[in-house]
Amino acid sequence: MFESKRSEMSEIIYNDVIRTETLEMYRGEREEMMVDIYDSSEAVRNDEMMINTEMMSNERQQELQHTGRVLVKNRRHRSVQVCLCLLSVLLFTAVIVICVYFNNQGNYNHLQEKKQLILQINNLTKERDELINEREELNRWLNEQDWRSDNFKWIYYNLSFYYISTERRTWSDSRRDCEQREANLLIINNKEEQEFVQNATSGRFNYWIGLSKEGGVWKWVDGTTLKLSFWINRDPGSYSQNFAVISSSGWANRSCDFTTRWICEKII
Repeated sequence: MFESKRSEMSEIIYNDVIRTETLEMYRGEREEMMVDIYDSSEAVRNDEMMINTEMMSNERQQELQHTGRVLVKNRRHRSVQVCLCLLSVLLFTAVIVICVYFNNQGNYNHLQEKKQLILQINNLTKERDELINEREELNRWLNEQDWRSDNFKWIYYNLSFYYISTERRTWSDSRRDCEQREANLLIINNKEEQEFVQNATSGRFNYWIGLSKEGGVWKWVDGTTLKLSFWINRDPGSYSQNFAVISSSGWANRSCDFTTRWICEKII
């Protein structure tokens, strides 16, 4: 019996040992499985983290790229706004400058016009005073004339008085007589005056006019050179006859000792 019990106990112990070893093996395998599972899950997590990291990196890059594009667009927009603001300021400044310029130009033009007007007024005032003085001088001269004299033959034409003599004298003496009358020998300025004198003298006589040749050049008694002429035979070439007379046919030249009538002219 003892052996039987011992055998049973041995079997029981053996079974316990086997069970223990089995449990330990199972525990070891389980631990290994758990380690493998942990490692696998760690690997999975690492992979997920890497994937997430990559996704986050890509998203970050995309976000950064988008942000960069937005920043570039914003910068461009700000640049455009700054340029528009600068152009607006420049345009406003240009408008102000133009307004000031034209205002000053208008004031300058107005001042110049005012000066010109004042100058014209002064010139007109001067001319008026000269006309008044000439009229007073003419009135004094007319009052001094002997209206009862048969030699008083003054006629009026175009702001001038003409004296037509009835005596005969040389050119020099005729000029001296005109100067004593505060006049001078006739100076003909245009065709109308030429025709007036011819009609006034009726073309019956020759009359001295204030034209003579000096140094081969025909000049009027006021020193001006002859420009318009009414010669009968064009410009006479005789050097001995250097003084001009007028007749119904035109002008002719005479010598210094020739005597004839004369015409004095007094300009108002």
